Amino acid sequence: MARTLPFALLLLLFSVASLSARAQCEGCVADMNCTVDPPFPTLCPANPPDATSGVYYEADITFWMPVSFTDPGSGFTVDLLQLTITGVSGLPFGLNFTPSEPSGVYYPPVNEYGCGRICGTPLGQGTYPVLITVLAHVNASGFELDVPQEFTTVVNVLPGSGANTSFSYSPTSGCGSVTSSFQALIDGSPSPTSYAWNFGNGNTSTSATPPDQTYDTPGDHVITLETTIGGYVLNAVAVTGTNTNWCGDVEEPDVPFVGCTGSPDPYFVLTNGGGGTFTSSTVDDSNTASWTGLGILLDNPPYSIAFYDEDVVSQNDLLGTYNIPANGEGTYFINVAGGTTGSLQISNEPQQVYTDSDTVTVYAVPDVVLVEDELTGELCVQDEELTSYVWLLDGAVVADANDSCYQPTGPGLWQVVGTNGFGCVDTSNTIVVCPVFELVQNGNVLFVPSGYITYSWTLNGLPIAGNEAFIFFQGDGLYAVTVDAGNGCTITDEYLHDTSGLEEVADDGSRLGVFPVPNDGNFTVVAEGLSTTNVSLDLLDMTGRVVHRQRSVAAQGTLREVVSIDVPSGAYMLRVTDGALVRVARFIVR
Repeated sequence: MARTLPFALLLLLFSVASLSARAQCEGCVADMNCTVDPPFPTLCPANPPDATSGVYYEADITFWMPVSFTDPGSGFTVDLLQLTITGVSGLPFGLNFTPSEPSGVYYPPVNEYGCGRICGTPLGQGTYPVLITVLAHVNASGFELDVPQEFTTVVNVLPGSGANTSFSYSPTSGCGSVTSSFQALIDGSPSPTSYAWNFGNGNTSTSATPPDQTYDTPGDHVITLETTIGGYVLNAVAVTGTNTNWCGDVEEPDVPFVGCTGSPDPYFVLTNGGGGTFTSSTVDDSNTASWTGLGILLDNPPYSIAFYDEDVVSQNDLLGTYNIPANGEGTYFINVAGGTTGSLQISNEPQQVYTDSDTVTVYAVPDVVLVEDELTGELCVQDEELTSYVWLLDGAVVADANDSCYQPTGPGLWQVVGTNGFGCVDTSNTIVVCPVFELVQNGNVLFVPSGYITYSWTLNGLPIAGNEAFIFFQGDGLYAVTVDAGNGCTITDEYLHDTSGLEEVADDGSRLGVFPVPNDGNFTVVAEGLSTTNVSLDLLDMTGRVVHRQRSVAAQGTLREVVSIDVPSGAYMLRVTDGALVRVARFIVR
C-alpha cells in the first residue's frame, strides 16, 4: 500500500514548474544560503511571485534537500537517498520549468542543493490547482522504500492589462464593411485542444484557423473564443475474469484432485512514462472487480496497467500487464496473459479553459448628397455632419475649396468627397455644370467659344453648312447656333443681324475675323477671299509697333490659323497682307 512521508515542503518546488520536454529555461543559479534549522527540505523563496497573463515571466528557485532529517510525524530519522519527479499536471499554459538536473533525478548525498528556472508567458488568468507526482527513495529505520507521492498546490496568474491572449485578428475596425481573419494562439499539444468561436455575426467555428468573417452592419461586434485544453482521464477499470496465476499460493492452495481453492484478491498498478505509479484498492476473494470514479489524469505517457493478486504471506501474483495505447478517449478491452480480461474507460475532460473576447468595430460610411441651388447655382452638401470636404472638378481636386458649399467656377463634372468623424469617406453624386456663353460679332464674323463637340448653325431656321465655332454673315436675319458641349449639355443661342438703314459698302468678296474677342492671347484668325497662297500676319500694338509676326499658307483662298502670343493686356490690331492687299481686324487681349 502507499506510504506517506511529510516532506511536502520540498515538493512544493515542483508545483510551480513543468518538466515538459518543450521547456527551455536553462541557466538557474542556486542560492547557497538557502537553509533552515533544524534541517528540513526547504524552498527559497517559499512561493514564487505571481505571474501576469500575457507578460513574460522568469524566476529562479533554489531548494535544499538535506541528506538526513527528522520526520515530524513519526519522530524517525529519514535518509533521503534519491528523489525522482515523475509528473506535473495543471500548470498554467505557457509556463515551463527546467530543473538543474535535466533528468529530474536528484541525489541529496551527492549535492544537497538544486535549482530550477520558471519561464514563459502565461496566457490565461486564474487560479490553477497543480498536481505533482514524485517517487522518493528513502531509508527509514533500516528499510529502503520507494514511496510514490502526490501533492497539490495553487498557481495564481493575475489578469494582464493588454488585449486578449487567446486569439489574434485583423483588421480590428473599418468603414462600411470589414472582413477579418482570425487565428487561435493557444495550442495545448500534445494535450487535446478544442476551440469554440462565436463571431458575433451569427457564425461559429471550431477551427484554430476559422474562415474569414465579414461584418457589414455598423457598430461593435463582439467575438468570443473559448479554448479548452483537455486531458485523457482514466475513470474506470473493470476485471471480468482472471487467469490462474494466482493459484497455488499459501492463501489459495492448489489441492490435488480438487484444484485451485479460494479466489484471487485483485488490484492494479498504473505506471506512467516517468516510472510513477498509482496502486488501487484490493477487492477480496473475487475473480471480477471494478473501480470507478478514479479520475486519473494520463498526462505522462506511455502508460501500462498491471493486475495482481494480493497475498498476505506469499509474494503477490502478476495476473497480466496491458500497455494502454495512445488512441484517445473510449473503452479499451483487455485480454492478456492467457485469460485476464476486463476493460478501461478513458474520457477527454477539460483541464484548463480560457475564454477571451474582443471587438470588431464597423463605422458607418457617410451618405454625401450634393444639391444645386436653382437660383444661384451654388452647390452644397445636404444634411450631413462631416469633418472635411474635398471638391472635385472633372476628377481633379479644386484648390482652397474645403467648405460644405461651393460656387462653381466653371463648367464640368462637380463632386465632393466628404469625411466623417471616424475617418470614413464617401464621394457624392455628380452634378453637371454646363457652360454659359453668348454669340459674339467681330466684324463680319459671328462666333462662340471653340473646343466643343458639335456646332449647328441656322439662319432664319434654315441650316448653314459646317461644324465650326464661327460663321461669316450671309446677310441679315436671325442667326442661331446649337452647341453640344458634352456631359449632356446642349446650349442654344441666337443673334439678330440687321443692317437696314446703314450705308452700303462695296464688297470685294474678302473677309477677315478674329475670335474669341476678347481673348487671353490665344485666338483664331479666319480669312476668306485671299488671292495668294503666302500670307503674312502682323500683330501691332496701339503705337503701331509690330509685336508679333508669322507667315501662313492659305488654301484655296481660305486661311484658318491659330495664334498663341504672350503680350500685355490691351487693344491690338491684326494686319493680314495678301500680296498687295492689306486687311485689318481689331481685338482686345485681357
